[in-house]
Amino acid sequence: MFDKVSRNVKSILNVGSSSYTQQEALDATFTPIAIGQILASVENLCVAKLYQSDQLLRGTSARDSRPQTLNHGLLTLLDTPFAAKALSLTTLGAAVTLLLSRGRRNPQIVAATALSISTALSEHRTPYGRDGADQMTSVITQYRAISALIPNRDRSDDVFLRAVNVQAGLSYFVSGLSKAFGPSWVRGEAVAEILQTQVYGGSPAAQALKKSHWLMKGATWVTPIWELTFPILYILPTRWATCGLSLVKVFHLGVAAVMELPRFVWGFTGSHGAVKYVIGSSERGEKRLSKLEYSALGSAGVVAYMSGVYAATLRQRDNDRRQGLKGTSQLSVADGNIEFKWSGPKRDEIDSNTAPVIIFEAGLGSALEAWTWVAEEFSDHYHVLSYHRAGYGLSTTKLPPGDIVEALLEHIESTGPIVVVGHSFGLIKIADYLHRELRGRHVSRVVLVDGTDPELLHINRSDRQRAAKYLQSQCGSMFVALTGIYNFVPHTVARQSAYAPDEQSGVVQFAFAPKNIHRAIREYFDTDITRVTESIVSGPPRVVVASAENADQQRTLADKLSAPYELVEESSHRSIIGYQSQSKHVAAIVREVVSEI
Repeated sequence: MFDKVSRNVKSILNVGSSSYTQQEALDATFTPIAIGQILASVENLCVAKLYQSDQLLRGTSARDSRPQTLNHGLLTLLDTPFAAKALSLTTLGAAVTLLLSRGRRNPQIVAATALSISTALSEHRTPYGRDGADQMTSVITQYRAISALIPNRDRSDDVFLRAVNVQAGLSYFVSGLSKAFGPSWVRGEAVAEILQTQVYGGSPAAQALKKSHWLMKGATWVTPIWELTFPILYILPTRWATCGLSLVKVFHLGVAAVMELPRFVWGFTGSHGAVKYVIGSSERGEKRLSKLEYSALGSAGVVAYMSGVYAATLRQRDNDRRQGLKGTSQLSVADGNIEFKWSGPKRDEIDSNTAPVIIFEAGLGSALEAWTWVAEEFSDHYHVLSYHRAGYGLSTTKLPPGDIVEALLEHIESTGPIVVVGHSFGLIKIADYLHRELRGRHVSRVVLVDGTDPELLHINRSDRQRAAKYLQSQCGSMFVALTGIYNFVPHTVARQSAYAPDEQSGVVQFAFAPKNIHRAIREYFDTDITRVTESIVSGPPRVVVASAENADQQRTLADKLSAPYELVEESSHRSIIGYQSQSKHVAAIVREVVSEI
């Protein structure tokens, strides 16, 4: 009797021998899941009042369906409190059956399928409140239902276990990757922040952990490290890999004790049966990776490599375009080159020698092509100049913006007034040359388009959490840039700009060039902003042009700068100069400013 109980406990926690047969692996996968779902369904039945139509867990599936249709009627029935209780009882029955079906494959398949259906309907009825353990359980039971369609029993079970194994490895690795980019995890404060909440900080273990600041920091840093290194288990010797898997179980038990999340133990250790089945393959005389898995991994690697190469090719093609006849120009200075674009007045009746000069200052990490729509509105009557600051694009110089602008103006034969138009971070850079003499004259007017507030920038850079969030977003952009994913999925740059094909490609490829992303990070943190506000306030007349996305923030900025305020309706931070219709509004404001000189 004692031996039987001992074997059951070992199977539940996936400990004991370092290798499993298929049926042992199936038992080790489904037993923890069954226990977890029994606990979950009993918990749901105990809080049945919350499923009433006016309570937190009320059904919402019929909310968006068309009334007086069969679909609406079925979803309305699903949303009733009776349906919630019925689903909980179904889950309970399927979980009990799954627990009692140890050693019997067919009843496990039937119970897992029933469990998959009931949990899917419950999720559809109330699509919130599910945690990672619930999601892992759903995935495992769905995999069992699908893999059961394979006629060959051994092949069916092997495919199922290997699919669960892949899911487990991906779940841990992706979780670790997201934490690695998470500000509070990087700072070592995530566990402390979690334990400050009423939901997770009340257990005796949590109270004990709170007493040790360094222990909480250690727990925070160790978590993403072991999650990221979880795939190493697949290349370790079987005995060491099994020990590593046991340490992961210890982690889940620790989470259960500290955060009072016992279901995580059952939900995730259920996948460990499949992991142990795979890492024990060598002891059974099999390869850890099947031909299908080798093919899948190889295909994924080839796709990722080809995507990265394709992205690099597009970026190089854009650089070639910039150096072509219809591209940009380069001015050689003492320490490198300045990439710029300039056009003089096209109307014969305009005196080029006295025509105003409009300088466009780009935002953080933005290409000079971002000004295309606005600049187009002035090409007939004015000198139009845009350029890339130090380190961006093809600009290899290290000169500050003021020196760059002065060098460029030396090659523009005009004594006309200078008007500077800056977008976003360009506001910060304009302050570098707002008061200096530029070819015998000063800047006459300034237009700030959704400009960066120096005070807010100081707060964001000084606050560790906000600074870390910015770094997190840039790390994400760098990952997308290096893998080339941005060429195949929607992103903000493409959604909020619509230039002609060449310019649009230039804006996108520039924004996702790794060198430009790195330069943007350096510029964000290194730029001196101590006297930016004072410089602008004491400078020439200025106008603040706001996007609808940042209307309130820009109104506050206009008050700080003692500047008139103009709003471009239905615009976002990028689209205000990225959409032609909105750019025309910006251009009209700039034209009015120029006419007042």
